[in-house]
Amino acid sequence: MKPIVFAVLAMIFYAGANVLMEMKFSKYNNLTIMVCYAAVIFIVAATVRRMVYVEGAGFEFPTGTALALVIVLGLLFAFADYFYIGAYTNGGNLITVTTITVMFPVFASLLKFALTRSLPNIWQVAGYITAAVAVVLVTKGNMIK
Repeated sequence: MKPIVFAVLAMIFYAGANVLMEMKFSKYNNLTIMVCYAAVIFIVAATVRRMVYVEGAGFEFPTGTALALVIVLGLLFAFADYFYIGAYTNGGNLITVTTITVMFPVFASLLKFALTRSLPNIWQVAGYITAAVAVVLVTKGNMIK
C-alpha cells in the first residue's frame, strides 16, 4: 500500500476518533480513556501479530538501541495522548483542538531542524507562519460563535 493511502486512512480514523472524543468522551478522565483504548490496541495488535506469525511471514522485533527507541516512542505517544485527550476533557472542542493540531508538522519540522542543526528554508518558514495564522483565525472565529 502506498504511503498516501496510509496517511489518508489515518486521517479518516483520527477524524472519527476526534468527533467521538468531543461528543461522547470529553466528560471522562484522560487516563480512563487511555487505559480503555490502549487495551483495545493491545488486543488488536496481539491478534494481528499472531495471524502474521501463523502465516509464516517474517517479524523482526527491535533489539538493543532500536528497542530503547521504541520504548521512548511509546512514552512520547503516551504523554502526547494524555495531553491531547486532556484538551477535550478540560473544555476543548473539536474545532479548536483539531485546528491547533495543524501545528504538528510545524513543530515536528522545527524539532528535526534542531536535531540536525540545519536551518529551515524560506518556503518552510512561510508554511510555519501560514499554519500559525490559520490556527489563530479559526480559533478566534470559533470563540465568536
